[in-house]
Amino acid sequence: MVRLNRKTPRLLLALFMILMKKTKSLLLLLPILVLALPGTLLSKTVSLPLTIDYPLLKSLVIQSAFKDPGQTVLLADEAHGCWTITISDPRLAEKKGLVRFQTKIKLHAGIYIFKKCLFPVDWEGYLVLFQVPKIDDKWTLSFDIQDSALYDKHHKPATVASIVWRLVKESVYTYLANITINLAPPVSELKSFVTPLFPDDLRERAVRMVKSMRPGKASATPQAVRIEILTDVEDSYEKKEHRVETITGDELAQLIENWQLWDAYLVYIITTLADEPLSRDDRRILMDVLLETRHRFVSEFISETLSEDLIRNQFISAWENLSPVFRRHLGDDPSKNLLGYLAFFTASDALAALDQIGPQLGVEISRNGLIRLIQMLGEKKEEVLDYQVGVNRKLRSVLGLGPPLPVSGVNPRQEGIETVNSILQMVLSVFYRPPWAADAATEPKRIWQWVLKGGDVDGYVNRVKSLLEAVTDARLADSKLPNTYHPLFRLLVLSTAWQESCFRQFIIKRGKVTYLRSYNGTSVGLMQVNERVWRGIYDQKHLRWDIRYNAMAGCEIIDIYLNKYALKELGGNPPVQDHFLAGAIYAMYNGGPKQLKKYLVRHKKGKYYLSDRLFSEKFIWVKQNRWSNIRICLVGG
Repeated sequence: MVRLNRKTPRLLLALFMILMKKTKSLLLLLPILVLALPGTLLSKTVSLPLTIDYPLLKSLVIQSAFKDPGQTVLLADEAHGCWTITISDPRLAEKKGLVRFQTKIKLHAGIYIFKKCLFPVDWEGYLVLFQVPKIDDKWTLSFDIQDSALYDKHHKPATVASIVWRLVKESVYTYLANITINLAPPVSELKSFVTPLFPDDLRERAVRMVKSMRPGKASATPQAVRIEILTDVEDSYEKKEHRVETITGDELAQLIENWQLWDAYLVYIITTLADEPLSRDDRRILMDVLLETRHRFVSEFISETLSEDLIRNQFISAWENLSPVFRRHLGDDPSKNLLGYLAFFTASDALAALDQIGPQLGVEISRNGLIRLIQMLGEKKEEVLDYQVGVNRKLRSVLGLGPPLPVSGVNPRQEGIETVNSILQMVLSVFYRPPWAADAATEPKRIWQWVLKGGDVDGYVNRVKSLLEAVTDARLADSKLPNTYHPLFRLLVLSTAWQESCFRQFIIKRGKVTYLRSYNGTSVGLMQVNERVWRGIYDQKHLRWDIRYNAMAGCEIIDIYLNKYALKELGGNPPVQDHFLAGAIYAMYNGGPKQLKKYLVRHKKGKYYLSDRLFSEKFIWVKQNRWSNIRICLVGG
């Protein structure tokens, strides 16, 4: 179907009519018209997926048809209990393109006479139905029975009396054949979600697309029952000139704000799994997605390549990896918000499908769209999308990191401490303690001892080394890292601190003591912990103002990359050389989990980044106790 939009020039339309009279063939002129008229819209039918995994389908069936206690159904209870039929424990899977529906059956049948149940027959077994899923125009999912089988309680083909089979056929068979699931609510949620994804100038197109949504084919696949949501999408052939535009300060601020909203959404959906029995692989996937999403933002921020497409691209990529984890753990409990979960899955899948159709659709992810998604999961408070910089206990728990790191009591309230007043404050604190903070008087002293003063390089370096060694000991005591790698871990901590900050947590800037920040403004302190990448896992203020806390965070990050990544990918026999392993871990510390494979490629080719070479240098110096070289970065020369 071809539609001419409002921008079509009248002159071209008139020309088209003249040519049509002469050729008398619309088919010959149609390609010319499509190519000649910028802004012409072609409508094509696409399929959006509505996927119901079998655990979720089982829960929906239980909600719909097994509502008695213990997920059972009492189909018959007659003659004072002389006739009873109970079914329970529904199980669904796929077999040869059909839905295999199994349910447990308990029968008790007798003759009720003179207030007694005579000649009772008891039978237990299983009924298996083989069904074809189908969907009607009202979005009601039902199942046509194609075949059936009866098994005894040992799952052997059953030979039963005719009375038993008649009871099964008349009661159980008929009841199961009439089970339906109303999918209209999640489809309605999808429609409400899709429309706001389009910008205002394309809103009419979105409305037409949503109105055209209709059910397609239902099918049983090995993983799920899939229903097609057919919709007509208008594909624009208007070519836009590619222009490289400089982003203004206001536009950059808006991009950052939008990304922070997306990051808060990502944290929220990850933490919805906090109470689920996640496997080690599940937690690894969640951590991979979170860290890589954040590292990519930081990378594009630094390289000044941020664009409006980043959030949409990250959403699609993240959902592709997260979807299997969510489907494994959400939907297997019939007492929960199953249709809400299904709506969430369907909306997320639809966004991915629309993105594959083409970027010309103009789909955008807005605050309202993300709010709509969290509402599908049952969350009513928009505040969950606030960009908090404190520790998120649920996030640490779901990633398998345990309770938050302990803090030392430093009051991280100030953005800078006057160097002149630091000593004066310590003197005055003997006579006067401010009422607003019990530890405020000692705060300058705690910080001042970690500022390099004068020529006391050796004393300062020894203090920082002692701190790092103590923090490392504490980390290794709690870590599951094999003892074989403890010496390497100690070298890694010292060389990373040397490379990242030259053993500095604080510097003097414009007459004030303040925390060390990286040249690009993303990382802070002794271990240069990236504040955006590790948001929610560590407390931002303590990373800045508590050197011990910063050291503990750096140690934990190294432990994560060594234990959960490097050893899993590179461990085994023969043992990996310490120097090579250290380089791989630092590459991840500096750039995220994906840097592991990239470092392996660089190592194989012998072409290293400058950061690789500089870290390798520090690692060798630490290993050889060449601590005098630290003067080069501390005081120069």
